[in-house]
Amino acid sequence: MTRILSRLRPALPIAASLFILAAEAAAMSPANSPLPFFQRIERVGMLCAVDAEGGPAMDVGDDALCGRAAAVLSGLLASGPAVTALAPNDARIAEPGTLLVLVHATLRHEEGRRLLALAATLQRSGAAGEAPFFMMPPQALALSGRLDESRLDATLRRLLTPLGGALRANP
Repeated sequence: MTRILSRLRPALPIAASLFILAAEAAAMSPANSPLPFFQRIERVGMLCAVDAEGGPAMDVGDDALCGRAAAVLSGLLASGPAVTALAPNDARIAEPGTLLVLVHATLRHEEGRRLLALAATLQRSGAAGEAPFFMMPPQALALSGRLDESRLDATLRRLLTPLGGALRANP
């Protein structure tokens, strides 16, 4: 056994280097991504809808929520696809390179305070859209007065962190 190891010892650093190079090449190749749903994403488009009990929300609206959600997701990605808040009927929604993030917010009054619940679903068009929709666990934020933007950002970060991880892992 010692003779075998002594013969292999000079080749071990070369073999280890080749293994590392092969692993890095596989990690950088989008064709090797384990989830086709996250392959070849050119852009992330955000669409948001706020359902406020008793009429429109004074401090949380569709456009404002989408802008904040896009900024939070952009902050979670060191690099990768651009994140943009989209308007309904934007042509980019149906493009195969778009990952559409639908952020749903529900604002309800409950026991003298307001409760803001956030949920997000993901959708793709084209061949990648044949995969099932993905959902992140919903998040909730209790509001006693006006909306605290830092708390909203923290709630959006908790909601979108799994998506950020998936986008970073699947180039």
